[in-house]
Amino acid sequence: MKINIFLGAAMAVFFFAACKKDNPLIEQPTTVKEDPLEYATDSISYSIDGTTYNLSKFSSFYSSSNRQPHSKVDSIVKNSYYISGLKDSVLYSRTYGIYNDQNKVDIIFIKTYAKASMVQALILRPKDVMDLFTVGSRNYAIDYGRDNIQNGIALRFSDGFKTYGSESFREPPKLSPDAQKYSKFEITSMEKLNSGTYILEAKFNAMVFNENNESKKIENGYLRLVMSYIDFAL
Repeated sequence: MKINIFLGAAMAVFFFAACKKDNPLIEQPTTVKEDPLEYATDSISYSIDGTTYNLSKFSSFYSSSNRQPHSKVDSIVKNSYYISGLKDSVLYSRTYGIYNDQNKVDIIFIKTYAKASMVQALILRPKDVMDLFTVGSRNYAIDYGRDNIQNGIALRFSDGFKTYGSESFREPPKLSPDAQKYSKFEITSMEKLNSGTYILEAKFNAMVFNENNESKKIENGYLRLVMSYIDFAL
């Protein structure tokens, strides 16, 4: 009796193995869900006096610059202005432009670094460029292009309005220190996608001024920047 049971079990195993060999299990390929953000583009929107503006048709490759931080006039000789400032530091700024057929907005990230903490590329740049884009609030640098003391952010619009004052030492500053007292710029997220691309998002409001010191109020601002690895390598 035991022999019959053993033979029956052996035959069952044999037929199961044969069936498995003839009909191998087919593993289904793993489907990777595509992230719609991979198709995102640079975009900025904002409202002025109840009218909303959306710019996303074109975007420019970023530009960067070095400036003299804590600038001041040392002397004026024959109408030439001689400027000095901190010798062991550099104000580094990076500008992204977004525009359509009618308007353009430049977004400028600004920070002063010790020269010893920078590397020489086409110009001096921070060793860690990501430091410019960490999540959190930024002040508006109202002395950008002139005194260059303040770190933070600046916005420049194609109609001549901007968040900072005159860049010329030939005339006194036009903006009061509290010109952006009730303004806000906040980087709300900095997300890395599977492709290595980064998506920066920010919200903002601000006062903007022209050379005649006329002002406008920017409200409900939203910014999205799409940054590739090149943005952090150069």
